Amino acid sequence: MEIIAGFQQMIFLALSVAAFGLQLWAFIDCLRYKDENYRAVDKQSKKFWVILLGVGLALALIALPPMGMRIIFLNLIALVAGIVYLTDVRPKIKAIDPRNRKQTRKNWR
Repeated sequence: MEIIAGFQQMIFLALSVAAFGLQLWAFIDCLRYKDENYRAVDKQSKKFWVILLGVGLALALIALPPMGMRIIFLNLIALVAGIVYLTDVRPKIKAIDPRNRKQTRKNWR
């Protein structure tokens, strides 16, 4: 039984670290773009996403083991915000960002 419990703890640790990494990536990425880009794609404001993802990042940090076993739901709440940003908001902002348009033109030549 101890082997199974140890295996479950390792899986939980790996998933918690992966969720924290995703939150960190989303938070750093949202800082890269200007507020005008967020408003141009009608996805709230930069301030909204920085606060939401910053709180999510803090929750993901708190939810890392050893505290994580007691407050796993916080990690899930934080993970939802990061996934929404990375799958819905980021692609639309990236599509209108002038820095990405220059790279696309160079790739076509």
